[in-house]
Amino acid sequence: MAEALHLLSYDPCASQVFCRRPLGELHRLADWVCERDPYGELTRLRAALGLVDPRDDDLHGHVRHQLWCAWRQASWTAGLARPLPAVVAAGQQWLDETRGHPTVLVSPMTMTTADALHTVSAVFADRHVVALGEGAIPQYDAEISVVNGDVGSIRHVLRHLAAGGVLGTYADFVYADRDAEPTVMFRRARPISSGFVAVASRPGTMLLPTVMRRSDDEQIAMEFDEPILVQGMPQDARSARKSMRQLIAQLLESLIRRNPQQWLLLPTLSFDSPQLARV
Repeated sequence: MAEALHLLSYDPCASQVFCRRPLGELHRLADWVCERDPYGELTRLRAALGLVDPRDDDLHGHVRHQLWCAWRQASWTAGLARPLPAVVAAGQQWLDETRGHPTVLVSPMTMTTADALHTVSAVFADRHVVALGEGAIPQYDAEISVVNGDVGSIRHVLRHLAAGGVLGTYADFVYADRDAEPTVMFRRARPISSGFVAVASRPGTMLLPTVMRRSDDEQIAMEFDEPILVQGMPQDARSARKSMRQLIAQLLESLIRRNPQQWLLLPTLSFDSPQLARV
């Protein structure tokens, strides 16, 4: 199904057609996918959902969200999308606490890139936000800097963070050709970006756990948890990086469990993604 969604999202012709379909058709399509299983993937996808929430085996919510995100991305690809309103649904006090500090968002992938960029840009409108990407990622007119995750880009990120800026990127995803380090999430080996771990480990940095969720079809909400201040220089750098990877994984697990149906990387618990780095 991932290949079909990618085609609908990014192909110039397919996106023009798909983005014009009404939301009601997306819901009917999701019901059809869950009933017919045209790609033969639902058994493994249901097993993946069981790792996150053993009490839930209904995939309708996840398939609907996958289709909605593809529909939104198709609208951006076709040049017809507009940013959705962004609201802080919980944790405004934790957001305020990070002001003046280098801030790294620890967030799972729940929204398509364009909507995520605009949501973070809107919520952090008074601070400079930079995101890690791959290649020539379009900014979709968002007030945010998107840079590659190479060494030069990491230095660029650190300069902005030192001025009280924000690193807003998905902590649970790292591209296949980027340096990655191993951790464990939901009893499965997972990669985490080496660059992300390095930035998050710097003393004085505040890690701000956050999750974006679609509260309805016309609004995206952000929820923040209490930030964690990284203190002191570790005596054992290797042990410190391992501890940081474990901390990031624990934060991500907690955020994902709140709403696993909207976690876009849920299938990667039981499928190998060619875009995701191998552990």
